[in-house]
Amino acid sequence: MAMFWKDAGWRCRTHRPIHHADLVGLIHLYQPIVGASAISLYMTLACQVPLHRAGVSKLYAHSYLLQLCSFTFDQLLEARHLLEGVGLINTYEIEEEEDHVYYEYEMLPPLTPAKFFQSDILSVTLYNALGKERYIAVKDWLTGDDRFQPGRKEEKKKNITRSFQDVFDSISPAELAKQAEREKEVTGPVAKIDESLHQGKRPDFMQDDIDFSMLQLRLSHLLGKDVWTEDLKKEIRELGFLYQLDEWAILKALQNPYVTSHGQIRLDRLRSFVRSEYCMQFGSTPVVAKKADALAAKEEKKMPPDREKPLSEEEKHIRQLAQISPMQLLAFYQKGARIPASDVEIVESLIRHYGLPPGVVNVLLEYVLLKYDYKLPRNLVEKIAGHWKRLGISTVEEAVEQAKKEEWETKKKKQQPRSFQPKNPRNKPEALPQTLQMQMEQSQRAKSGQATKDEWADQQEQIRAKLRLMNERFVAGNKEKKNTP
Repeated sequence: MAMFWKDAGWRCRTHRPIHHADLVGLIHLYQPIVGASAISLYMTLACQVPLHRAGVSKLYAHSYLLQLCSFTFDQLLEARHLLEGVGLINTYEIEEEEDHVYYEYEMLPPLTPAKFFQSDILSVTLYNALGKERYIAVKDWLTGDDRFQPGRKEEKKKNITRSFQDVFDSISPAELAKQAEREKEVTGPVAKIDESLHQGKRPDFMQDDIDFSMLQLRLSHLLGKDVWTEDLKKEIRELGFLYQLDEWAILKALQNPYVTSHGQIRLDRLRSFVRSEYCMQFGSTPVVAKKADALAAKEEKKMPPDREKPLSEEEKHIRQLAQISPMQLLAFYQKGARIPASDVEIVESLIRHYGLPPGVVNVLLEYVLLKYDYKLPRNLVEKIAGHWKRLGISTVEEAVEQAKKEEWETKKKKQQPRSFQPKNPRNKPEALPQTLQMQMEQSQRAKSGQATKDEWADQQEQIRAKLRLMNERFVAGNKEKKNTP
């Protein structure tokens, strides 16, 4: 869908009013996943239509919606994408006759708490956002049964509610005829209501990511064609995305007698089997995070393949780091073995507590692994994560450049010579003999050529004195030789 402009029109449509129970689900279940800005946009759109029935709003310009929500264009697009991802909004592009395009936002009610927690993808995403303790508390509060509380005495209950015929009398045929005449006077068609979306909608997944024709062919001896309903395919797509399964992994799971028996697929057992296999391999439940590309709030058209420049090995590697998950990266370096629980906790901390995108986490993990002999010291990883968060690094390219910069600075520090420091604790210079000290001073003066005139005169006088002394001693020696018999 093309990017809309501020002056493009929009309207919203609801299938039923938003109830108070929906608000509880929006705040406690959806808001931790999509954020307060997205929920604010949802409530703003919901208030444009009648609050007591299903309806359609008037046609407005997007500039009005930006003013109403106090959003920038990118913030509005980001919030809309988040609502679409969790199944709260469907967006339609409607083209009229004179090349006039406007957008319709179909408001979908949130899932009930029971149906929300039946969705593995939504449950795991909420778990990642809240943490274990708060997740359990919210789930117990919204889905728990308050009818049977521990320590409460059993009560005797008797139904004394009056029936309809106890309160009302039957209607005579004459009154029925009058009622029919009154109904004929009422004009105007009654709007059709789509009740299929009254209970909300689960997130959508790509239609062509799993080859169901291959699965049906391979499992034709176990399952009939009528088993492959759209609901079943949606469940399999969700599990495939959450646990990163391809067709062969799904086929292996469906061939298990625990999952498929008597010509039927037990979805609860399929979820349990896939979850246990994932935990056995990776040591923890999967981590779901927002895509950095989706939060960029821009829809760019891809260039044709013949116009794309060939990528270098480094560019290919950067693209791979942006596409795979941190768990896939650790599994690659683990060479298929189980990932340690401590490493899984590090990944969860980087995504949940530091808010780093998965691609940036991949660059950070690989940088530490390669630099520190395939070790992941938690304190070091979190220190670098905090530094990168303060720098505002949000893309893989920025993370790679920062990693190169830190590597270059480390090498530069190693190459710098260390300044000599005496071992004397008091930092006092050792005393030198006076003769040696004078010779060192004279040699330094001779090399530097900066001796003053006074110093040069003193040196000349010392030389003359030595020569006179030598002459006197020589003369005295000759006299002694002449006087000897």
